[in-house]
Amino acid sequence: MLPLIGAVAVVVGVGAYLLDDASSSNARARRDYEDACDEAEEWLEEKAQKAQRKDALDKLFKIKRAKQEVADAIYAELKQSQKDFKEINKSIKKSKELLSELFTQKRLSDSIAKKRALQEEINLVVASRRELFSTKDMLKQDIEELKERLRVANRDTRRVQEQINRV
Repeated sequence: MLPLIGAVAVVVGVGAYLLDDASSSNARARRDYEDACDEAEEWLEEKAQKAQRKDALDKLFKIKRAKQEVADAIYAELKQSQKDFKEINKSIKKSKELLSELFTQKRLSDSIAKKRALQEEINLVVASRRELFSTKDMLKQDIEELKERLRVANRDTRRVQEQINRV
């Protein structure tokens, strides 16, 4: 019986050892699995953050481009208005010279009919000058508004660029 008890003790010892070893292997496998899951979650989170960052940058670049296009359009309109303003000033100057010439012709004229015709022409030039001055004043206001709109558009573009730099 003693050999039987010894054999049972050996079997129980080996069984306990194998059970403990299996338990250790199972715990090790569980830890490895949990580590692998944690790594996969971290990798996935990192990829998601990169994708969100790329998406945010893409949107910001599109917004910046749109704002630049708006600013460019305002700038082109401003340059055209400034060109028109210069042309109006040239026309006002030419009309002043024309008036001076017409007054001189009227003063030198002896004929009443010629003086009346010159006076009618003078009246037309004076009326057109008034219209030019009125248009010049409106254009001057438009230019100031365009300058302000351009400042706002450029400021908005800079803000978007700052957001891009932060991302």
